Amino acid sequence: MFSQNLREMLDLALFWEYRQILLAGLAFNFYVFAASALVAVSLGFLAALGRVNPLRPLRWLGAIHVETFRNAPDYVMLVWVHFVLPLLLSQMLGQRITFAPFVSAVIALGLVYSGYLAETFRTGIQAVPKGQVEAARACGMGGALIMRRIILPQAVRMMLPEAMNNFVSLFKATTIVSLITVPDLMYRVSMVTQQEMRPLPLYTGAAITYFLLIWVVAALARAGSERWRRKIWA
Repeated sequence: MFSQNLREMLDLALFWEYRQILLAGLAFNFYVFAASALVAVSLGFLAALGRVNPLRPLRWLGAIHVETFRNAPDYVMLVWVHFVLPLLLSQMLGQRITFAPFVSAVIALGLVYSGYLAETFRTGIQAVPKGQVEAARACGMGGALIMRRIILPQAVRMMLPEAMNNFVSLFKATTIVSLITVPDLMYRVSMVTQQEMRPLPLYTGAAITYFLLIWVVAALARAGSERWRRKIWA
């Protein structure tokens, strides 16, 4: 009797029954991921340039950015950006400001993962032999041209595996955005659970979906990046 009840509770047919609603929620995970990744890459690259800049104030700014956001927990930053930052801005600007949940999620996750990506970018940039940079300068190339033609092509290849790990972690972090009512997969699962009162199959289905998706994407990303690097360096 106990095993029969357990099988009924874990029957994933209920999860499948609501697949269209839940897939629409999963799409929000991808939207948040794509927008956050764009913010993280942009800010992370600027912070990395600051970290390797010869000017001390710019190096300090880059270091402050990295240490602040890399050490900020995803959940804390998400709540702070959504609930506290609008209040601060409202006080400063003298008018009521609110952020849509989606915007808050993108800002929070983009800031946090820009800290991780900044260190990945910095490591890749500094791994390029200095002799190549000095030779480019001796040939009359400017700083921007050296970055674009000499440093970035090599740095991107070297930092690709670590950057892929950062992106996989960023996608995992999108699973907490339901806390501020972004209608992602977990948010919709909780809504269906309130209606059906059967949390086991629904949350188990969500966990299996996330696990399989992240596992497959991470494996493909690692295989693709390694193959590309071997092809380039062969």
